[in-house]
Amino acid sequence: MRSKPFFYLSSLLGIFLCISCHQKSDEELLRLERTKLKEKLESQSVLFYKLFKIVLRTQTAENAKQIPGSEHLQKINSRIIQAIDTTKNDTTYISLEDMVLAYKEYNELKDFALTTDEDMYPTLLETFFKMHTGETPALSHTNISYAELFGWDNNMEHTFLSTTNTSARRTELALYEGSRVDTEHEKDMERRCLYKMQKGLLFITEDFPYLSEHELTSNHEWLEKDGQSYQYSFFRNLIPTGTNKDTYHYAHGINLICRGLSRIKMDREDKKKLALQDFEAFLSDANAIGLNDELVWLVATYVALEREDNQTALANLKKLEKSTIFNNEDKAILHSGIEYLEAKEDNKASNLITDKVFMGKIAIQYFITQMKKVDWKKYTGARPEVATLMRYNEQIQQQLDKVKTTATLDNLKKEGGGLLDKAKKVIQ
Repeated sequence: MRSKPFFYLSSLLGIFLCISCHQKSDEELLRLERTKLKEKLESQSVLFYKLFKIVLRTQTAENAKQIPGSEHLQKINSRIIQAIDTTKNDTTYISLEDMVLAYKEYNELKDFALTTDEDMYPTLLETFFKMHTGETPALSHTNISYAELFGWDNNMEHTFLSTTNTSARRTELALYEGSRVDTEHEKDMERRCLYKMQKGLLFITEDFPYLSEHELTSNHEWLEKDGQSYQYSFFRNLIPTGTNKDTYHYAHGINLICRGLSRIKMDREDKKKLALQDFEAFLSDANAIGLNDELVWLVATYVALEREDNQTALANLKKLEKSTIFNNEDKAILHSGIEYLEAKEDNKASNLITDKVFMGKIAIQYFITQMKKVDWKKYTGARPEVATLMRYNEQIQQQLDKVKTTATLDNLKKEGGGLLDKAKKVIQ
């Protein structure tokens, strides 16, 4: 018979091995998500989008002639710039033949798109500044840079475009832009906090919960340790009051709610318990600043159902059902939850409302609504190149849609055999 000390030692060893395997599992899942993200960012739509941007960003680059693949870029520049010329209200004038040729040439540049860092070149805003003024602020090695002059750099531009594309439901492009934000080397800590939060939310939206948790946990640790001395002016118009303490509570709370959402997406009991702690801490932050809106009601409902406090859950569900930011489908689910609770069918109500998909969908709809309230003029100013950036972003999307249409044989057949022959060479 084995001795008790041996039994205890074996049990402890088993516990340590389980903990080790569990930690390794988290790390492995994080690596798998990074691989999945890399593959997603190599899709045709993303590569074309990136090439459109490189074409624009190299227009005013001093080293444009030294760019690898510049001959290819020059071939398509005039055609593509014409296609996304924002001085015209209608872009349908570009012929299908031109789009077939552009599609072919862009296909030839896929490897270039995969290996080229677009941030080697001036930002789009700096490019448009030169287009509007005929000059560019001196580069940083000779004088003040555009980024220093206006506070607009690659990270800000990628975040701006990611937010814009998220609001327009262009999730693939939003994910690309968000992934380009270099949070680890951002020197402005308040911006770094915002960027990490935005990336965390984006990763939740696109079903990368471990990447999201990674960003948001790093952010949470900084907020807890050093974050209370910052202003968080980005959030000032989103809360009832606007003191630095209030904006800190808002930033701290929103980071927690995003991390909680990422954790319930993991379908693990240990993560679900941690998510509940995050949600309760968020409610504490919300209470500290008098925040009382859809996000608070949603989280309060979740916590109440988990704690079997049906009266609190019912009261908050009724508030949510009356909200104008949710569609009829979401309201129908909320109404069903109310009916279950009123009929004392607690388990059905809990399963329905605390479902990870439903929670994520409702919360993300809330965040998109909040994004639209952000006053970007505080960060971009009223300069004409900002309006140009918005128009070009919209036109690029229209041209991406055309490229997809062009790449279908059924549409090309309608245009005649000549174009079909050209298209076959492209598509094959």
